[in-house]
Parts: sequence; C-alpha cells; structure tokens
Amino acid sequence: MMELKKWLQSQGENKRAFYIFAILSLVLCFFLIVNACYVIYGTRYNEYKVTQNATIDLVKPDGTIQKNINPRFSYPSGSRIRIHVPVSLHSDKKQYTLAFTAARVYYQVSWNGQILSYYDESRISRNHNFGAVICMAELPASTYGSTITIEEELLSSTSIPYIGDIFVIPTRKSYTYYLQREGFFFILYHALLTLSLSAFLVLLFLKKSLLVKKGLAISLFLTSFILWCLCYHHMTAFWIDSPYINSLLEYGSLYFLPAPFLYFLFLSEKEGKRRTLYHHLSLWFVLLFAAAFLLQAGGLYTLDDMLPLLHISIILSGILVCWYQLHPLGKEKTWQVVMRWGILLSSGAAALDTAQYYITSSHSIIHIYVMQALSTWALLVFVFSVILSYVFQILAQAEEAQEKKAALHLAYHDALTGLYNHAGIFHIAKSLDSRKSYALLFMDLNGLKEVNDRYGHEAGDFFLCHMAKILSSVTPSSAFCGRLGGDEFIILLPPHEADSLFPLIKTIRKKMQELKGLPHMPKDPSASFGWSIHDPSQPLSFDDHLNEADDRMYEEKEKYKLTHPAEAGRNFKREK
Repeated sequence: MMELKKWLQSQGENKRAFYIFAILSLVLCFFLIVNACYVIYGTRYNEYKVTQNATIDLVKPDGTIQKNINPRFSYPSGSRIRIHVPVSLHSDKKQYTLAFTAARVYYQVSWNGQILSYYDESRISRNHNFGAVICMAELPASTYGSTITIEEELLSSTSIPYIGDIFVIPTRKSYTYYLQREGFFFILYHALLTLSLSAFLVLLFLKKSLLVKKGLAISLFLTSFILWCLCYHHMTAFWIDSPYINSLLEYGSLYFLPAPFLYFLFLSEKEGKRRTLYHHLSLWFVLLFAAAFLLQAGGLYTLDDMLPLLHISIILSGILVCWYQLHPLGKEKTWQVVMRWGILLSSGAAALDTAQYYITSSHSIIHIYVMQALSTWALLVFVFSVILSYVFQILAQAEEAQEKKAALHLAYHDALTGLYNHAGIFHIAKSLDSRKSYALLFMDLNGLKEVNDRYGHEAGDFFLCHMAKILSSVTPSSAFCGRLGGDEFIILLPPHEADSLFPLIKTIRKKMQELKGLPHMPKDPSASFGWSIHDPSQPLSFDDHLNEADDRMYEEKEKYKLTHPAEAGRNFKREK
C-alpha cells in the first residue's frame, strides 16, 4: 500500500480536486442519513407497519401446514406460504390500504375467501424472469379488526416474501407512500437520468473527438447506473406496468453497466498495457451482456442464472482497476486522484455494509435504513467520482488548448503591434488557393527614423502601434494585416476583396496625412507602397508576388529619398 503522501501529491490542483470531492461526498452522505431518518420518523413509519404482528405458515407439498415459520427461514424454490396480517380496528370513515413489496413471487391477498388483490400467471408468464413487484390492496371496512391473508408462491430460491415491512396505511397516503419513502432518490434518479440521456443525444451528433467519446461513455455509464437504481428501488413500476420489462431493464442495465465505465478508463489511460486491458474488459462485458440476453431469449438460461458469472467478472475486473488506480504511472493527473478516492470510499462503504450483516444478529429499523443509506452513498460516490474525473479532464484539456492557443498566437503575432508577424503571414500564405486571385500590399513607413531620433524609441513604437490600428481599421475584416519587421507592413486581400487594393492605398495615405501635426509624429507622415495581384492563369508563388511588391515599393522609396535627404543613407531593399 502506498503512503498517503504519494496519493495526495503536493500539486495544488490535486489537493483542490480532493477537497471538492470530499466535501461534496460528505454533503451527499448527510442528505442520505437525513432522508433515512425522515423515512422512519417523518412519514410515521412505525405507526403504519404491521410486520411485527404478522405470522407465516409454510404449506408443504402434501398439503400439511407448518405454522409460525421464522421470517428468516430459507425457503426452497416452489414453496407456498401464507402470511397472516392482523388489521387494527379503524374508523369506517377512513379507507385503508395494505401495502408491501415482494420479489419473484406470485401472490394473492384475500379475506374470508374474498380476493382483494392478486398477481399470477395472467399478469406475467412463469417462464419470464421478473424481480420486485409492489402490492397495494384496498381494504373494505369489514376487514377492520380482522386478519388479512397473503398467500404466495415463491418462484425461485432467491424469492423474498416481503422486502422491508408490511403496512396498513390510510389510502390517501398509500399511493404516495413509496414516493415519500424514496422521494429524495426518486427526484435524484429521474433528474440524473434525464440529464444523462440529454447529454448522450447531444454528444451523439458532435464530431467524435476523444473528449466527446469520453462523454458518450460517461453518459452511457450514468444512464445504465440510474436505470438500474430505478428498477432496483421499484420506481420504474410507476411508469412501466409490466414486471417483465422492469426485470429486463434492471438486469440489462446491470449487465451493461461495467462496459462504458471500462471504456472510459481505456480512453483516459495513456499506458499501452493498461489501455489494452481496459479495452478487453469492456469488450468482455459487452459480450456477456449480449450472450445473457440471447440465452434468455432462447430459453436456455435466465438472466438470474447468469448472475454468478457477472459477479465474478465484476470482482476480478474491480480488483485489477483498483490495483492500477492505486499505482499511477509518472506524474499523476487530477482525474486519477478523484477516481482513486471514489473507488476507496465506495469500496470501504460497501465492505462495511456487507460486513455488518454477518456481525450483527438483529437489525433495528433505523439500523436497516442507515445501512441502506450507506450502501446507496457508496454507489453514488463511485458514480460521482467518475463524473467529476471527466469534468476535470475537460478542464485540463481546455486549459491545455488555451495554452496551445496562446503559444500559437505568440508564434504568429507581433508582440508590439498585435498584427501577424513574418511567420504568421507565411503560415496564412500556405492556405491561399492559387486557383483564385488575391492581392498583396507591401508598405514601408516613411519617417520612423525621424521619430526615433527626435523623440526616442518609445515614440517610434507608439508610431508603429498607431499605424497598426489604422491598418486594422481600414482593411476589410477578411483581410490579413502583418508586420514583417522594423517599419515594414503587409496586407493580404482575399479573392473577393482583391479589387479594393487601390482604393485601400488611397485610404491609408489619407489616414496618414491626418497624423500630420500630432505630437511625436513625423513632419510628413507617409509610406512607400508596393503591390502585386495574383492571376490564376500565371503560375507565380507567394514569394514571387512578395518580390514583385517589394520591387515596386523600392522604386517608390527611391523617389521619396530624393526629397527627404534624412532617409538617403538607408538601404530599403528587403533581403531576399
């Protein structure tokens, strides 16, 4: 086991990520514990439960009855039981409902031979795999003060006669009871399901970059997880009436759940051996998912029969993932810190929840619900760590892209004027289409030496920056302005703006004349211009056009020197 210091490196972003994850996880734990307490005390849980007064009889195959069976009795597949539920003497003015949840059973609720509710082969075939079903049977006033009988046929060795407790609740509360009981989860799961499905649909139509592929994997993982949670907490029964479909959704999402998570790790990992392992594991769970449903459809095995193989696969792959996450390679990323602590916290909580069933012999209702909150917290923390790790990867990639953008801008732009520099102009020139016409304007400022000599180089820099602003303001938005160095500027006009070359020169001359008489400006602000227009019928390169424009500028500069002796000693010929 590595030391804590190695898990939490001195990098500031890793510490911040851990603190954010820890605080949000504690807040989530607090809400789950509060919700557990609310279920017991806020919904008058103990007042309505009648489980402690119910008795169970086992109906043997020969018809004999074994009375007062222990609720913890291990029932073999095909067993038939009768649960006798006493109903208190209530006021006739209120309607009451018997409510309970059972798993993989057929049931019939009756009173004095009168069937109040049933669930049998007319609802779902015996050959179909199905999970938990919710029973809510309205009780006639004549049943008050007597005993209700629930007769159940347990369809498998994993059947559960009732999950949690049996209740006799006022009818006006019974239909909202399960929402009250699981209200926090109901809202949370449906909100997350909506968000994950929306994210998946949006990402599905984006360009499939690495980040988008990771987002698709995360949204599929979250969708599978939330769908399984909804089915596991029997919440899909509120909008899907068929227990068989509910069962397929529950088992299908559980079988598929590990695949997108492992694929996300495959996309996030850089090391070759680990990437290969994550990829193979994700493919294995996809194949297991497909094989389980094919065997179910063929009637060879049920999804329940295949669960041991799924559990073994999850345990083995979980051990490998934990080992790799606890042994990072090289400089650790922020997302790895979050993922590691998500695995540690969720694994620890899940282990504690499992161990307490073997340590304690009896469980109070507060104990049961607190441990349920702990197990739910373990699952949510794990999912939350996966989502948060993806968020940190997005932020890291955005920061990296910003740094690359800043470096590219620095490489292609002049630090003084903000225009394109020599490298930037030639980079743009590579993208020019020689099959279309374009124009090139080359100019050299007159009077920069005068400004530097009279007012200093800071004034000269100000003159250059002012000229850059003039060029940016008078050129079309689709044109490219650059400074090649010193007092040399260049403008590239795209095909649809090539005809505006000569009007642009007149505009620049006019703007420069407006500088005359201003502080720290030349006495006669002007520039020498050279130009070249690309003709698609002439096979000339960008360098050829630049030389042509330079030659024209040189000719104009020679004329300027004749009237300005201060510039006569300068060599205006650009190096070829």
